[in-house]
Amino acid sequence: MRKILVLNIFPTVFPPTSGGTLRYFHIYNELSHYYDITLLSQTNSKKGKVIKYSSSFREYKAERDPLYSQIRQKVHNAASGYELPLIMYLELANYPALYKKYFEKLYQTSDIIIHETPYLLNYDFHFNKDQKPRIYNSHNHDYSLAKQIWKDEKAREYLPRLYEAEQRLTSQADLIYATSAAEREEFIKDYRLDPQKIMLAPNGINPDEWLPRRKKPAGRPRALFIGADYPPNTQAVKFIIKQLADKCPDIDFIIAGGCCRPFQELKKNNVKLLGRVQHKKKLKLFAEADIAINPMFSGAGVNLKTLEFLSAGIPLFSTLCGVRGLELIDRKHYIHAEAEDFADKLNQFSSRHKFMEEIAVCGQKHINTHFSWKSIAKKIHNDIEEIFSV
Repeated sequence: MRKILVLNIFPTVFPPTSGGTLRYFHIYNELSHYYDITLLSQTNSKKGKVIKYSSSFREYKAERDPLYSQIRQKVHNAASGYELPLIMYLELANYPALYKKYFEKLYQTSDIIIHETPYLLNYDFHFNKDQKPRIYNSHNHDYSLAKQIWKDEKAREYLPRLYEAEQRLTSQADLIYATSAAEREEFIKDYRLDPQKIMLAPNGINPDEWLPRRKKPAGRPRALFIGADYPPNTQAVKFIIKQLADKCPDIDFIIAGGCCRPFQELKKNNVKLLGRVQHKKKLKLFAEADIAINPMFSGAGVNLKTLEFLSAGIPLFSTLCGVRGLELIDRKHYIHAEAEDFADKLNQFSSRHKFMEEIAVCGQKHINTHFSWKSIAKKIHNDIEEIFSV
């Protein structure tokens, strides 16, 4: 069984509940049926640990680097909030970081190296110097995303370094995965890449994990949004609180996840902020929601919450940005709404229960047919084996 070492900034959690952790865990959990998989992740904890998910799937969670405080002092005026940890990893790569020691140890017994992000490229000091295949399993076009959502002007001074890292990774990797056809084309255009080495590995779902949904509304309609503490998600929550809640007084808005954090002091009678929720609670929320909303106005890659909402059979209202890369049809698979008419669409359609149920069934069938983690991992396995057959 070939051994794969996967490099990523953030650790997964079990069971995974949001965004990147869902992709990070489920793809490699499925691939562990074909390969021996080791994840190498970074944490903020003072102690590292190894978690064994199965006999062929484990994760090394490296402890916070001893140089962390020193490097943070150097860059603390250059970024804040979301951008800071990303810039920290770019900077730490210039030092004898602890993560490099973990990498070197695990590298020796690995056959394939997969990068989940360009931020850690310079920790792989054998890159383009050995015969081991390198794969970039992108969650996003990271440079394009950073250029779009990094707001701090000092932080934006690091964008050329990120561009250089992603350009080098995509140019010299043996295989690249994009989450959507649109991002695949962006990679080809921005980095002048050979289209034949860029494949699709969209985000996915486990169709069998959802609880049975409540078919008939019990009282006021409940609209669900869930998301991590991530700028596009907090932008969506602000829109829900400042715009939708007042314009849709007959709908209760349920918001879950780390995206609630900046808004805990705000009070609205028809908005409930739950904060982070455990997986069992998340499944219950999905079963009890009458509709799902996804007012995303920025971001990259395929939106995992869209996949989950639809796979669970919840009627979805979303912007085009929120359904990017999924080939969904308005009023067949979901209801399309943008900032200027989102409230109107909610008020118009949320009480049309039969129509909403028809849309939910079509959306669920489309997603569950084309976006299961098992089928995505099987395709990745076939692509990787092609590398070794040449």
